[in-house]
Amino acid sequence: MRSKKYREQNIFADNNKYEGKGKVKSVKAPKANKSAKAARGTAGGKGFKSWKRWQKVALIMAIVIVVGAAAGYAGVRMYLNSKLDKVKKTTIDTKKLSCVDVDGYVNIALLGVDSRSMSSKNLKGHNTDCIIIVSMNTKTKKVNLISIYRDTYTKIGETSTYSKINSAYASGGAETAMKTINQTMDLNVSKYVLFNFKMVSDLVNDVGGITVDVKDYEIQQLNKYTRQTAHNIGQKKYKLVTKAGKQTLEGVQAVSYGRIRKGVGDDFKRTSRMRVVIKKVTNKLKDKSIFKMMDIMDDCLPQCQTNLSNNDMIGLAQRISKLEFNKSVGFPYNVTTGYINEISYVFPVDLAANVVKLHKDMFGQDDYTASSTVNSISAGITSRRSAATTSAPRSSSSSSSSSTTTRKKTTTTTNNSSGSTSGSSSGTSSGSSGSSSGSSSGSSSGSSGSSSGSSGSSSGSSGSTSGGSSGDSGGDIFQ
Repeated sequence: MRSKKYREQNIFADNNKYEGKGKVKSVKAPKANKSAKAARGTAGGKGFKSWKRWQKVALIMAIVIVVGAAAGYAGVRMYLNSKLDKVKKTTIDTKKLSCVDVDGYVNIALLGVDSRSMSSKNLKGHNTDCIIIVSMNTKTKKVNLISIYRDTYTKIGETSTYSKINSAYASGGAETAMKTINQTMDLNVSKYVLFNFKMVSDLVNDVGGITVDVKDYEIQQLNKYTRQTAHNIGQKKYKLVTKAGKQTLEGVQAVSYGRIRKGVGDDFKRTSRMRVVIKKVTNKLKDKSIFKMMDIMDDCLPQCQTNLSNNDMIGLAQRISKLEFNKSVGFPYNVTTGYINEISYVFPVDLAANVVKLHKDMFGQDDYTASSTVNSISAGITSRRSAATTSAPRSSSSSSSSSTTTRKKTTTTTNNSSGSTSGSSSGTSSGSSGSSSGSSSGSSSGSSGSSSGSSGSSSGSSGSTSGGSSGDSGGDIFQ
């Protein structure tokens, strides 16, 4: 049976499979010998009756204080648990997630869906338009944010299908989404939070909005998505941006800022904007009182789904004021964009090399070697892309300002770490889908199309993977 100390641990604890030194063992206190007992009996005299009155009063007061504090703590815990129980909880068998050890870091997947309702029936078949890994150093408490480009071409879960990574959730829920992330990036993601855009909108409103420097070239797309998002979440009244510059964006505008894509940096810059929103909201949460945090929990938690335990969430809340954002990147670092069967994808240029760079930059693993699983998927991406016809969708009757392209083959190499891009194309193109521009957080290149992908047999994948225990021990991941 697990000791009480073990049961109280959490996902940041030393007993975590992926973050520490192993399980905490209970240690029995040595038995007192008879001579010691006899000595205590002699020294005690008549015991409590022989105490002076002030000693008795002091003892009674101490007992009252301890019992009162314990009762108060229990009451607070019960109240917090009643709040946290509003979250839709799931149980994931971590043995099935292909977790790879990343010592000293807890990695949690944030998955965003464009869905008004969080019911299982409504979520079925939804893609995750937002995939961000929150990576926290368990010692320094510094947080890295890793955005995964949603159109990234990779192997989906246990299947033999290669498709866009954002389709993994639609394919098999949170378990398949986390497994796909882990086997693509050699990570230990075993916890996730699924949320919808309405939750983000409510959260931004609850913290009083966020200040963003809106560029003039972003205004048209920002207002377009503001109207669309407001309609999707059932909000009738909303504001539109009329001029460029620093300004406070309300909830629906902040969500829309993180959704801007076509013509304004595409998916590469879009993920950067999402990270901006997360950072700004988190920084504003640090200054909120416990009472305001309770109100925020009432608004947001019912719109979330997670396998984090209540202790995990309490542990995170206790640390939020000390969190410090460190690095923020998009993944993969080096990519090409193109088409397979008239569907656009973001192809990692040597997935294994991208993974090695990720572990060096984000986790300080200078001598990291990609697992055989990653190498197998990397080879699968290359072979499938080489065997397929990389042709763009057929030209439509839309105007030249649209992102539809008529070129037969497009290859754009993007190095997100340096911001440099190089491209080569044959044929003619119209619109902005073929353009690319570099930035420190990611470079843009055209990508559009549905999330369905091509399938084929996958080569065997095995490697340095390990699984954790199923279920949740009720502890807190953060110690």
